[in-house]
Amino acid sequence: MSSLSRRSRTFATMVAHRADLQPAQVQVLFSLYRATECRVAALADQQLVDPSVASRQITALVKDGLLARRPDPADGRAALVSLTDAGLAKVKQVRALHVQAVAESLRDWPVERMDRLAADLEELVGAAEQAYERFTGAEPAMELVKELV
Repeated sequence: MSSLSRRSRTFATMVAHRADLQPAQVQVLFSLYRATECRVAALADQQLVDPSVASRQITALVKDGLLARRPDPADGRAALVSLTDAGLAKVKQVRALHVQAVAESLRDWPVERMDRLAADLEELVGAAEQAYERFTGAEPAMELVKELV
């Protein structure tokens, strides 16, 4: 599992660079893709960074035309950020690069083996969610959704 995790981070970095992004920028784009729109502070919490770090990342992505920032109507001191059409296109590009690499890696696998892997991974994720819920007392996926909405 550790080897898979390390390689996954390496592959994610390679794909980010191929898309002319930094890995942290890809994380921001995908977080906003999932959340649609959120406050900078919630995004910083989700990324596990200081709000000033998130703000600098967002400023660079706004400058590149990948994100839009607007005042939060509920609190004018806060800002809401969301993907632009160019940002959505970049998310789709990064996703397509990952899909292409995975498809190529599974090219010679029989369908039954891919089905077995998918079922095993689904079971592993479910078991991990239950274990983390028992460990923390909260559902990780729902906790994240609440932070970003």
